[in-house]
Amino acid sequence: MEKKLKTYHDFLKKASAHPTPELIKYHKQMLAAFQHERLIHLIVTMFFALFMIIFFIFTTTLFLALSPSLWSNIFCYSAAFITLILFVVTLFYIRHYYQLENGVQKLEELTTKLYSF
Repeated sequence: MEKKLKTYHDFLKKASAHPTPELIKYHKQMLAAFQHERLIHLIVTMFFALFMIIFFIFTTTLFLALSPSLWSNIFCYSAAFITLILFVVTLFYIRHYYQLENGVQKLEELTTKLYSF
């Protein structure tokens, strides 16, 4: 998605020197698609963060509530491992959403330039 956004941004930067009604219509469609993508990734990022917080609380509760034995340790460390995986995935989603958000904001800046001609 980052590559697609950058490619479109470069295209629009060049094409905005001579805007046409077709370009404006195309840009509206593309901007709507990128904004939709941004919204979907925000929702997914928030759900992964929520699941990570829930698993963190669950894991902490397990470590505090269960008495140390082989099976309870396996269960506790498995929950901790799932929490760690969710944490890493959440970090990657936040990075991706950050780049998507900044890319769409750059497109919105070019939108004002496109309409000013």
